[in-house]
Amino acid sequence: MSATRLAATLAFAAALAGCQREAAAPAATAAAANKPAATAATAPATTTASNDATARPALAPVSDYVLPGALAPDLGVEQLRQLFGADNVAIDEHLPGAEGEEFRGVRLFDGDPTRRARVYFQDSEKLRGLSIVVVDEPRSRWRLDNGLKMGLKLSELARLNGKPLRFFGLDWDYGGIVSDWNGGALAPKDGDPVRRNARLGLAEDAPTQAKVPAGDGEFSSDDKRYPQQGALLQVGELSVSFPGEDDL
Repeated sequence: MSATRLAATLAFAAALAGCQREAAAPAATAAAANKPAATAATAPATTTASNDATARPALAPVSDYVLPGALAPDLGVEQLRQLFGADNVAIDEHLPGAEGEEFRGVRLFDGDPTRRARVYFQDSEKLRGLSIVVVDEPRSRWRLDNGLKMGLKLSELARLNGKPLRFFGLDWDYGGIVSDWNGGALAPKDGDPVRRNARLGLAEDAPTQAKVPAGDGEFSSDDKRYPQQGALLQVGELSVSFPGEDDL
């Protein structure tokens, strides 16, 4: 499967990066204002990544679970084994994608829900060109280097951001994706092509019929139609999206 196809269909994570409409961000994106399905720019068709361990010095093992941390777009499977241990890096032929698609990729720490992560590549056949790393375990130890972690309530996200944020309604393929940080503290930084992404879901203590935004529209964290959403929604997925050669 080509990298272009991967970028277009792996939208459940790629859309997180592409639909953040921050003018300061230098990485190329092509998301429509309200339709993240059009996102196409997290993984270009070319990459110079290599899995050859002899092409670079060995990487030191990591013990802190921060994204992106030591991860970079030119890493391959061998480098992941150096970072996390060979026993903790498993190739998976069926990583989940949007709309029922599956991709070849890597699972990190598959036997440990607190450290489990999914790794997607721009070249999913050769597993080259690190593209997206996704974490969605409720008790995950992984966190983003900007302070975001699993389980943060929407109200806390808005507080950390310093401004209201926008996100897509729940209950569809791209539901809950934060689409716009409105230039707040969590917005993409000028000169940093790596995207830090968050996706919202119902809080563990929220009733199943809670009144929260749903559907493919965009909503704001200060939407007065949903006065309880700050406590009812929480971070249910974190990811980082890396640029390809054409985005650097």
